[in-house]
Amino acid sequence: MPKQTYNLTKEEIFEKFSCSEKGLSSEEVAKRLKQFGKNAVQKKRNWSALTLLKNQFNNALVWILIIAAFLAVPFHEYRDTVILLIIVFINSAIGFFQEFKAEQTLEQIRNLTSDKAIVLRDGEKIEIDASLLVPGDVVFLFAGDTVPADGYVLEGYDIFANEFIFTGESKAGRKIVGAIQEVGLPLSDMDNMVFMGSSITRGEAKALITQTGMQTELGRIAGMVTEIREEETPLQKQMRVLGRDVTILALIIAGLVLVAGHYSHMSWYDGFLFALALAVAVVPNGLPAAISVSLSLGMRRLLKDNVLAKKLNAVETLAQVTIICTDKTGTITRNELMVTHVVAADEEFTIDGQGYEPRGDFRQFGRIIDVEKFPCLRPLFKTAYLCNDAALVKSNDTYSITGDPTEGALIVAAKKYKEKFDHLCNKDEKLDENPFSSERMRMSVVYKNPQDGSCTSYVKGSPDVVLNLCTHKLTRDGIVPFTEEEKQKVRNSNDAMSKQALRVLAFAMRDLSDMERSNFSNEAEKNLVWLGMMGMIDPPRADVHKAIDDCLNSGIKVIMITGDYEITAQAIAKKVGLLKNSDAEVVNGKALDALSDETLINKVFSREIVFARITPEQKLRIATLLRKHGAIIAMTGDGVNDAPALKKADIGVAMGKIGTDVAKEAADMILMDDNFASIVKVIKEGRTIYQNLRKIVYFAFAANASEFFTAALGVLLQIPAPITAVQILAIDLGTDVLPSFSLSLEPSEPMIMKRKPFDAKERAISSEGVWRLARVGLIIAIGAVIAFILSMLRGGWIFGNKIDPGSVLYIKSTTAAYAVLSMGQMANLLQARSETLSMFALGFFKNKFAIGSIIISFGVLMAFMYVPLLASGLRMSPIDWRDWIAVALTAAAVFVFEEARKAEITNKNNKL
Repeated sequence: MPKQTYNLTKEEIFEKFSCSEKGLSSEEVAKRLKQFGKNAVQKKRNWSALTLLKNQFNNALVWILIIAAFLAVPFHEYRDTVILLIIVFINSAIGFFQEFKAEQTLEQIRNLTSDKAIVLRDGEKIEIDASLLVPGDVVFLFAGDTVPADGYVLEGYDIFANEFIFTGESKAGRKIVGAIQEVGLPLSDMDNMVFMGSSITRGEAKALITQTGMQTELGRIAGMVTEIREEETPLQKQMRVLGRDVTILALIIAGLVLVAGHYSHMSWYDGFLFALALAVAVVPNGLPAAISVSLSLGMRRLLKDNVLAKKLNAVETLAQVTIICTDKTGTITRNELMVTHVVAADEEFTIDGQGYEPRGDFRQFGRIIDVEKFPCLRPLFKTAYLCNDAALVKSNDTYSITGDPTEGALIVAAKKYKEKFDHLCNKDEKLDENPFSSERMRMSVVYKNPQDGSCTSYVKGSPDVVLNLCTHKLTRDGIVPFTEEEKQKVRNSNDAMSKQALRVLAFAMRDLSDMERSNFSNEAEKNLVWLGMMGMIDPPRADVHKAIDDCLNSGIKVIMITGDYEITAQAIAKKVGLLKNSDAEVVNGKALDALSDETLINKVFSREIVFARITPEQKLRIATLLRKHGAIIAMTGDGVNDAPALKKADIGVAMGKIGTDVAKEAADMILMDDNFASIVKVIKEGRTIYQNLRKIVYFAFAANASEFFTAALGVLLQIPAPITAVQILAIDLGTDVLPSFSLSLEPSEPMIMKRKPFDAKERAISSEGVWRLARVGLIIAIGAVIAFILSMLRGGWIFGNKIDPGSVLYIKSTTAAYAVLSMGQMANLLQARSETLSMFALGFFKNKFAIGSIIISFGVLMAFMYVPLLASGLRMSPIDWRDWIAVALTAAAVFVFEEARKAEITNKNNKL
């Protein structure tokens, strides 16, 4: 295997890039700049309002309405044209404004690359625009700098880099100088390399630029993101198929009617009008708008659950999610280190609490204790507090840490021990300090007590290092010699905490009161008294365990994918209930590469599994394989490294607080509180939204079925058309749209999170659903045709005779049919609230919007009859009381029929 850049020595790296420690010459830079191009990451084309608007018309149903609108123009049916275009406008406006608002929320994108760089050119140190860097340049990096390009560390002193955007782990990693022999390392283990977009948190270094622009790790990931094509959501696929089928059906019906009209000596004008009426009856005109409104309302409700959905169509995919691939840091955990275990004077304690909030109980053997009864804790926490450069800050009831998170965790623990601990410690005067370094692995400070004049050295550091500096230990009986046997017990205790993925620090002290101040620096870390240890971890969020149980109970598998070490990933996964069974497995990045696709998929689907030390390519591979094998996945992420997998997943969920803007840009949704438990709430909301969408689709097509059957029965019975095309449009827009919207506000049905995820391959309307809407449509249509015929007969019409479409009798009779259709669909609205549950089980008034929409629709119907302008435009008029009896009987028939059908389903389920 050829050597990687990190495998090379300093001499080899200079040879490879044909350069030296003096940097490149201006002439050489010009050549390389021409060869490699500017050091810039190409961003994908930004969204535009025009693109968003265009996307609203990628819908077959919308195009049917547009075509129908313009076909009506040559026949001077301008009312039909106007009504159809209004429907299209409403649908497009709703979708456009919702997506426009979401995109605006993300418009401010932080630039991850550095603007300036200090570089050696022609042997001189100068500052240049970072975009002008080329491979072979020697750059200088200091604490606080953003790394301008990928580089090999030539020189460095106590240098640490935060590579969170690549690894997902917020802890800064130490960088080293010199070649690394091991091959095949992930980016997180390339300790002699720095990468574009990461930041230097401590120390300073000199590095040789190895890659620039799109060849850097950041650029490579950006390239992976742009290569991934966005795919249709399950609902988009279903609606595309549904739109195609409806289009074909409408064209076939229109063609047959025109042919039949020609042979029955009907004029082309009349034939077209009737064909248009039937075609319009088939097409659910208000469905696109109803779906858009439902999804937009869903977006608003998701925002209340701390989730910003960027696109309308992403909302419904949540209902079909079968696997959640979640990050660890900040999602499962709080991304806040917390001291959880304390060992002092051979006693063990645990501390609870939440993150950086300085409140929590001390426990021993599971019982809350009074810390005042354990005096050994006081010097331990005083050492942790004084040997510390961090601070706890409170702002708007929220606590945060300034400084190193590890030291911040110690401050919080000390304040949990004694709330006013800082007041006690602030009296002491600091005399000396030996700062922490990665070579020494410890830190010490010397303080003077103003009350008694005593001087004390306080030391903290790695347990192994501090242990070797101790000669005595603090016990309940005072200070006693520290034997090798006792030290071994401490090592065993340290190992036990480390196996729980705890980060362990040791603490010691020494009295320097009898010593000259000039000797403090030399003696501060010698002949120490051992005080104890503290173990800390980024703990799981309090509600994550229950959220994961809820996922498992609802048929959703949860997989943790993290860049952290295996031992930490395993410990956290066990705490939150992801690893329970004996065959559970933790797979690291190296082991993953050795697995075939088939073996990997078998492991994922057959057992509990956690992935650790994972690279962006591996995360993308997992997402790709899961989708290929039929899984609908939600993928969480926060770093730049997560962007390809977020875009590939069915639902990419970026973290709102700790997430990079690159991750947010690639994701479909943004988790504003970074909490895994919010994902579960969102999935429940998504299932409710999707279930309501199916109800809307059923209701819309049931309404159109009743309209179609009404027109078709008129043809079969050879009577004048019981309803006109413009009246069908009036039903769809005037009395059907608002009830459809009310279904989007239907509350979650009971046990919605106890069922398996909705099948993405299932049609929007199942075969049983088709028969259901056909039966309901036929009942309403029969009622409408009977009402029409009876009204015509009462007015003196005789079967077989023609009638003037403008006559008062015909207008009144079609109005009667219209009223039956409109109110019959209101009865069906009540039953559409659930496919299987009785309306009485749901609660008659639980969806007040449905009741309100029925009242408003009835008011609209009355306005169509009695307001002269509307009545004239729609060719409608008031109807007789006998017509209202037909309306009531038809509505009652629909209601009773559906209740009987649901009762039969309930009985079958009870027998099972």
